[in-house]
Amino acid sequence: MAKTMQQEYRFGGHQTFALRIAWLPKAAAAIERGEDPLSNPLDGVISLGLGKNMVEALRCWIDAYGVATKVGGRWSLTAFGRAMFGLHGHDPFLEDQQTLWLLHWKVATLHTAPFFAWELLFNRWNEPTFSASAALRAFAQEAERTQRPLSPVSAKQHLDVWLHTYLPGRSGRSEEALDSPLSSLRLIRQVGTRELAEGRNEQVYAFDLDVKAGISQATFEYCLHDWWNNELEHEETVTLNEAAFSRMGPGRVFRMPEAEVRERISALSGEKNANFELLESLNQMMIRRKRRREPQALLSKIYANSSEDLANA
Repeated sequence: MAKTMQQEYRFGGHQTFALRIAWLPKAAAAIERGEDPLSNPLDGVISLGLGKNMVEALRCWIDAYGVATKVGGRWSLTAFGRAMFGLHGHDPFLEDQQTLWLLHWKVATLHTAPFFAWELLFNRWNEPTFSASAALRAFAQEAERTQRPLSPVSAKQHLDVWLHTYLPGRSGRSEEALDSPLSSLRLIRQVGTRELAEGRNEQVYAFDLDVKAGISQATFEYCLHDWWNNELEHEETVTLNEAAFSRMGPGRVFRMPEAEVRERISALSGEKNANFELLESLNQMMIRRKRRREPQALLSKIYANSSEDLANA
């Protein structure tokens, strides 16, 4: 069974800014050069060419997306950040769609001080659609449960940042109008409106529940191992249902159809020296992991095989 723990969630720290496409490559390159543009926002203003609030937002996101962490009073790239955005990284300019899926995976499965919007809407929400008012009610319930103050303004700002991460940006030429890189994944879309009790209308959103042909098999395998290592560390077998629907599982985080999860794991089990095996037991499908793998070791496979995988999808 997956591990459970009492968790403290974040609702702020992003200064109301969603991630921008150039931010991670810029900051990673500066850190790789030996600079420390994030400890003091004023240094970041000069080094990165961003406003002070944007530097503070970037400091929040570079940690949440697993690219850098503060060690000994200075920011340093993580092993993932170095492999992706370092001098000889796989995707130093954030141009590959597999990197975007990995960044989505990182922020949606964050174990230390995760953001509640990601926890709620990717890991707990079971309906195919949602509205802002429904999400904000859940925010308020979480704040009440943990006895932490959360103003309606802060709650709305947090939800807006989540929405701007996955929806195309607003029209205009300002920094606020720029799309988040993760909006190209099209995981969320607007599907209509609903009428509120006071007579106003509000937007209704839907998750993309279709097959995720844009996710390569190597990326799926990376996330499957990462989930297993973090949530099922001592388990040799789990049900297919857990991989498809459990909290922080790849099926749920990517909103994959159960049939797609099954097909992908079946394909992995058919590989030479396969790490996984798909079994039928007691009228349900089971997944057996033959050996533990560290996801970091699979990054080269993702970028070596992504073009071929997508061509054959």
